[in-house]
Amino acid sequence: MARFAIDFSAIRETLHNPNFRMFTLGNSLSLMGTWVQRMGVGYLTWDLTKSGTWLGAVALAEFIPVIVLAPIIGVVVDRFDRRRIAVTGQYLALLQAAVLAALTITGHITAMLVLLLQLCAGFIQPMIQTARLVLVPMMLPKERVGNGVAITSLIFNTARIVGPVLGGIIITSVGVGYSFALNAVTYFGVIWALQTLQLPPHTPYTKTKNMFSGIFTDMAAGWSYTFKHPVLGWVIPTVGVSSTLTWPIGDLMAGIADEMFNRGAGGLAALTAAQGVGAIVGGLILAQRPNVDGLTRTVIGAMVLSGLCVTLFAMTNADIYYVALAILALSAFFGVMVGVGSQTLTQSVVGDAMRGRALSVWYTITRAGPAIGALVLGTLANKFGFEGPLFAAGAITAATAAFMLLRNPQETPKPSGD
Repeated sequence: MARFAIDFSAIRETLHNPNFRMFTLGNSLSLMGTWVQRMGVGYLTWDLTKSGTWLGAVALAEFIPVIVLAPIIGVVVDRFDRRRIAVTGQYLALLQAAVLAALTITGHITAMLVLLLQLCAGFIQPMIQTARLVLVPMMLPKERVGNGVAITSLIFNTARIVGPVLGGIIITSVGVGYSFALNAVTYFGVIWALQTLQLPPHTPYTKTKNMFSGIFTDMAAGWSYTFKHPVLGWVIPTVGVSSTLTWPIGDLMAGIADEMFNRGAGGLAALTAAQGVGAIVGGLILAQRPNVDGLTRTVIGAMVLSGLCVTLFAMTNADIYYVALAILALSAFFGVMVGVGSQTLTQSVVGDAMRGRALSVWYTITRAGPAIGALVLGTLANKFGFEGPLFAAGAITAATAAFMLLRNPQETPKPSGD
């Protein structure tokens, strides 16, 4: 069973590392801007269309490129300078946010332009996220990598609270376009942090003298390695079910706030912040774990409970709004254990030569899943309302995880070689 006592010593020791501390500072600023923009995109899309299908389509547009590009980027970050890839991605994301801000502020934005700009973001995000994932083990000793992953998630989910609150203030005071402008500015923080890191040299992995040859062969090898792995081979597909069915709630939140609870931007901010509160507590528990012992069981068990919480959330309405906030926070508490715990497992059981490719598999599944799920659930919500599709999604997730928990052995994962 997971330990629920909080011991901050592991967190303090991890943050004592100057590289990781600097990265966390810059990353915190950027992630706050990211959540301001995520809320703004959902609000703007709903305001322009009043359509759950459009909310799902915009979410899907951002992640369609992930399906194609992330596996390739996984090979690239194993072969080339990981920091340079991450910095390049940050500059491109800055440009995307600036264009979105300019079009919105000047009144030239349309739903189709939002979709196209989110499609551009989908090509950029694998560069940022995959490179960022493999940089954390370069900053920290091996025994602190899991803590570093959890702290990064903790920062992400703190931004999930601060960002929507700030976004709500910006939208109601000066307009949604300025939320995108703020996000563009925050990218300078993480760019500065990445460029000033003192990292050990990275020896690129390639079997040939030509760094570009055999990329697709190595990509296939990474997927084969991951799905044949005794732990990752079943954990990652199982987590994929959760990412497809329960994680899309965030992308559909603008419609949920309006139709289920009759609340606008303020309700959207409160619901998103409730997710953040639950995720922060879950992140704190994972961040203080001394090792990965029992983490497999924790991840899948949390998936069962997260699915059950989503079914309960689907049964709420405007009359019990604050109960719904509490259930949503609890769902996010278990959801972050699923997401961060599975990433920590991936980091812990693979060697450095396979790290980029294995993490790209995890990233592809956990990012494409919510996009596909958002489109399907959003389309179903147009016909049946949000309550029925969310109830079914939570129930299927809980049942799948319970089955896999009983079917698979729960031995402690051991680090493997390359």
